[in-house]
Amino acid sequence: MNAPPTEPARRSGDWYVDHVLADVERFAAAIERAGPGEMRAPVAACPGWTLDRLAEHLGQIHRWARFCATNARPPGDDETEALESYDSARAAAWLRQGADALADTLRGLDPAAPTWHPFPVDRVARVWPRRQAHETAIHRWDAERAVGEPSPIDRELASDGIDEYFEIALPRLMVREDVALPAGSLHLHCTDVEGEWLVWSEDGVLQVVRAHQKGDAALRGPAEAILLRLWGRTSPLADQLSPVGDEAVLDAWLSIAGM
Repeated sequence: MNAPPTEPARRSGDWYVDHVLADVERFAAAIERAGPGEMRAPVAACPGWTLDRLAEHLGQIHRWARFCATNARPPGDDETEALESYDSARAAAWLRQGADALADTLRGLDPAAPTWHPFPVDRVARVWPRRQAHETAIHRWDAERAVGEPSPIDRELASDGIDEYFEIALPRLMVREDVALPAGSLHLHCTDVEGEWLVWSEDGVLQVVRAHQKGDAALRGPAEAILLRLWGRTSPLADQLSPVGDEAVLDAWLSIAGM
């Protein structure tokens, strides 16, 4: 486990923003197909939430992220209240409106410019398009699943989402939820697109190597299936996942996002 970590190829901010807009359009289309009667459909991965609540959450996240990216600080209480409130009667249009405004802001960011965000990585603007793309992709998938069959997550985006999970999302969970990392190591290997990782804990600090190295447990399969499994969801491609090694270690790593 002593090989130096390698940095993944960085996608452009526009690439991520394009995915934000595409996934919001899919989310909005799911709302329009469902109609008002199915806005109360439960969201399996978010206990107690309905499609209506999920739409409100994602739209508010987009508006909050736009404020933070624009002002390089979080909104105060009064400013949060001033952000456009949710209107269930026009949920699809409201989602599109917020995403369009977010996209305009994100496209204008200098990736290296200082910013504010709540994640335990460098506070530079390139974090925002990437985080919003993955937040949107997962919740678009949730929305479609609530009312039918979800469309696939782009495999390149899914592989990048696995990388972002270990670089940004999991460290955030460790801080916010006081997550203790498992004792054993985990190797992940995408079979439909480039992407391999070995992750482990060293004195409670997350270690990540982007390489083909043996772990105590391993999970091979399509990038979408691995990404969704990390986030506590079951992809239609789940039957293509191949777990090997220590089952307890694998289960421990895969249960983190469900805590």
